[in-house]
Amino acid sequence: MSNQHSSYPPTGACDCHVHVIGPRSRYPLNPTRSYTPADAPLPMLVGMLEQLCLDRAVVVQPSVFGTDNACTLDAIDALGHRGRGVAVVSPTTDGSELDAMHRRGIRGVRINIVSGGPATLDTARTALRATVSLCARNGWHVQLYLRPDLLVALTEDFAGLPVPVVFDHFGLLDPDRVDETAVAAVTHLMQKGCAWTKLSGTYRISSDPFAPAIAHLARRIYAVNPERTVWGSDWPHTPEHKGQAMQDDRETPYRDMDTCRLLQDLRVWFPSDEDQRRILVANPEQLYDFPRASGTKTGS
Repeated sequence: MSNQHSSYPPTGACDCHVHVIGPRSRYPLNPTRSYTPADAPLPMLVGMLEQLCLDRAVVVQPSVFGTDNACTLDAIDALGHRGRGVAVVSPTTDGSELDAMHRRGIRGVRINIVSGGPATLDTARTALRATVSLCARNGWHVQLYLRPDLLVALTEDFAGLPVPVVFDHFGLLDPDRVDETAVAAVTHLMQKGCAWTKLSGTYRISSDPFAPAIAHLARRIYAVNPERTVWGSDWPHTPEHKGQAMQDDRETPYRDMDTCRLLQDLRVWFPSDEDQRRILVANPEQLYDFPRASGTKTGS
């Protein structure tokens, strides 16, 4: 996975938010899922990483598999030292199972309060408390996909946790109609060093995924604490859905998104080589426990 004639992306660059889905014949979907995706198996992911000259990837468990992490774990196994993962687990998951997932490269647990439909503050708080106790065992982080209003309401909860939190997709902050209360909550937690933010899923926060307002929001988040910001493509760009359980096997197409342009946009947001390396290499190494990148591209 290398292009030694290009300085961008830098050596050891990581896509910190991808999904591997299928083949469905081997990894059955959760019957209570909210959409039915087409297969996006590991070879397709590897092809994308090679095309973009990315050396590493963090495979995030998608909602369509529920708490069955087999597809995600197998993908990390295949990626080897290039891969890490974020799982979705039950609150009753046994400690030995958590330890086994840690050995296979899991470094966080995801709480998805969006894909399943509307959720209350009590629901989110209960899920957070249960997940924190599981993450503390192996020093994992809690990855959160939740609405800004819940993020604001849980700010003090986050500040007192024994493990870091990671906000998916800009914390779903709206770059066009900035909610200063929500921005203040995110930046406060990042300043304290107890939260990270993923610059990912731009099409989840704006009708124009390449809007200049997103660049401004990205720079604002990064400036608060440059060591707590990472980037992700959100490949394979899961389809829009209503967030409700469905019983429909008809596949919903993925979003038509230029993944290469998403990576190039990061270069526009942050022209400095130092900033690019921090976001794409150094910060993922710290958050996901990757080996320190050498001077040679992985796989070259």
